[in-house]
Amino acid sequence: MAARAGLNLNMSELARNGIQWALSGLFQSLIVQVKRILIFSTTVIMSSVLLSALWLAVQKADYSLSKGEHEVTLSNTQKWAPHSVIRILRDFLQYAAIVLSSYEPLSLRNLLRHRDQLNGVNYMLQACFNEAIDGFNQEPLLVQENSKMVIHCDGQTVQFLSGTGDCEISVYVLRNSIQYDVRERTAEMYLARLSSRQEPLSIRDLLRVKSNLQSWGVLSEELQGCLEFAVQEYSEEPLCVQDNANMVVDCGGQVLKFASGRQDNAISIYDVRDGTIHYQVRISSLWASTVRFFKGNKDHTYTRRMKRSLLD
Repeated sequence: MAARAGLNLNMSELARNGIQWALSGLFQSLIVQVKRILIFSTTVIMSSVLLSALWLAVQKADYSLSKGEHEVTLSNTQKWAPHSVIRILRDFLQYAAIVLSSYEPLSLRNLLRHRDQLNGVNYMLQACFNEAIDGFNQEPLLVQENSKMVIHCDGQTVQFLSGTGDCEISVYVLRNSIQYDVRERTAEMYLARLSSRQEPLSIRDLLRVKSNLQSWGVLSEELQGCLEFAVQEYSEEPLCVQDNANMVVDCGGQVLKFASGRQDNAISIYDVRDGTIHYQVRISSLWASTVRFFKGNKDHTYTRRMKRSLLD
């Protein structure tokens, strides 16, 4: 009897959660639709008024110009210039576009609230929210405050927006696996994410990061020299070191982190004021040390940074 009562209680709790979630979704959908209709109607009316005012202003300007030189015309302070109307219309339409987008505010708290509303109702969408929360929580503050997130799972799409939306975050299901993808739209966002996480460590990844920094126009001469020296020295390391290392590049006031395998070996690349770039390695195993010894690798090498102006 107790087990049956517990089962009935669980079923009633599940039904209650389902009804609450369905009603919440229905009310939110109705509110969004009504808001969109009202704003769309207002936009159409205001656009018509502003376009009419623009047409009248143009007609007034043409009429004023057609008069003779001795006619008295309105002063500049009394004219309603066409470009002023265009600017007002543009600003209004931009504001309407933002409001019509119907984005939810993007914050960790709001993501958690939406996730909790799905408890026991939509497990796939709830799993997508869990992935979104885990990924978003690891993003730097600058990204969290200026991102656009779209969660598309189980046939449903939920959109969130914070700040200017300079980072586009997508959460979706691909081949039964939940994906969390980020696309930076500004160099500031790319640098913020690059400085706050570890990149994969390989020759290809070092060249990829260097190329990305160059394409964003934020690759300093100091950092470029360090990355080039890192590729040169790292490519000479045995595979047992390459595939199991942690690399920190600290040059030109910027720190980049790379990692491969268990990260047992430590590699540091840094520059000093005299213009030299240093490459230091700390090996954790006797086997890796032996292999490096017979290959002729050194634990500490350095080079002098070449001035780009001398190479051009």
